[in-house]
Parts: sequence; C-alpha cells; structure tokens
Amino acid sequence: MKNKIVFKTVLLTLGVILILAISAFGIASLLAPAAMMDFTSDMGLESISGDYAYREYERSGDLSCLARSFVISADEQEDRTALNRFNRLYEDEKFSVFCDAMDEDLEIRDELSGYRSRGYLCGLAAQVRYRLAKEDEEREEVLAFALSETDLSFPQGNPVILLIQAAAKNGDKAFLGRILETLESTGFDEESPYLQNFKDILEEITQ
Repeated sequence: MKNKIVFKTVLLTLGVILILAISAFGIASLLAPAAMMDFTSDMGLESISGDYAYREYERSGDLSCLARSFVISADEQEDRTALNRFNRLYEDEKFSVFCDAMDEDLEIRDELSGYRSRGYLCGLAAQVRYRLAKEDEEREEVLAFALSETDLSFPQGNPVILLIQAAAKNGDKAFLGRILETLESTGFDEESPYLQNFKDILEEITQ
C-alpha cells in the first residue's frame, strides 16, 4: 500500500513538472519568440525556428527575422509559406537598405566577394517561384523576375544562376534552353567568367 502511494506521488510529481515545462515553453513562445527561434535552431528544428523568427518579425518588425524565416522556409521547400514571407520582405520600403546593411556586416565578406545579400534572397525566391510554377507563362514570369534582379555584370550567386540550379535539379531541359536564349540576348557583360561558364553548361545540357 505504501509503495503504491509513493509510486502515485512520483507520477503526480512528474505530471506536474511536465505540465509546468509545457506551460513555460508556451509562455516563452508567446513572450520571447527571438529566444525560442535560437533555441529551436540549436535543437535542429529549423522549420519551427523559422516560424518563431516570423513571429518575432510580427512582434518587432525586425527585417532580419523576416529574412531568416524566409530563408529557412525556402530551404525546407515550404514554398507557399516562403513566397508569402518573401513578398512581405521584398515589398518593404526598407528592403534595399536592409540588404546593403547585411553586406556591410558580413564578417566573411572577403570570402563572399561578388555575392550580395539581395541577389541571394531574390535567387532563393526565384527557386521558390519556379517550384510553384505550373504553366509556361508562370515560368516566364519567374525568369523575368530573376533577370530584373541580376546585375548586367553577371556576378557570382546571382538570381539567374540560382534559377538555373533549380531547373537543372528538376531536369527541365526546355526551360534551361529558354534561359540560354535569354542569356544570349539580354546584354550581360560578355567578359563575366560566370556568364560564359553557365552558357557552356546550358549548351551541354540542352543539346
């Protein structure tokens, strides 16, 4: 009898601890999404971390949290969510200033010479839009977007390159051929080593 009472007491105590832990987690989620964003990321729960980042953006208006939530959802291929978050980021009047500030703050900037935050974010968005596109007309719109966000110098990691990667991964030879046609006629700097390199790759793939 005594053992049963002790056992029930232990179960009750564990139950209370569990309830308190869940409650604390819920309260932290509501009051400190930034902390939960880092906590869940450290645990490897990237998708959940992205959701907390978005909630922190809604709470504070911090564009870095919005950008983080977009990148995570794009990497996880949660494409509808990613596109909605990117649209909010892209349409924000501070988007350009935010990207410039990110470029200045990069500690490994020398290693990322030629890469730009805006190009990377827009390139991810192009990949998201490509995966969501069902019709040729929609893919043309994706290509037009990638081209509009790619400097004529055709630098490393630009949106067109990221779009090529997505189409190549999908084995979409027809669309890759369309991209090649566009690269031949858009007026990009012919001296860019990346331009010629990707032209050669596209020609080989689409033959």
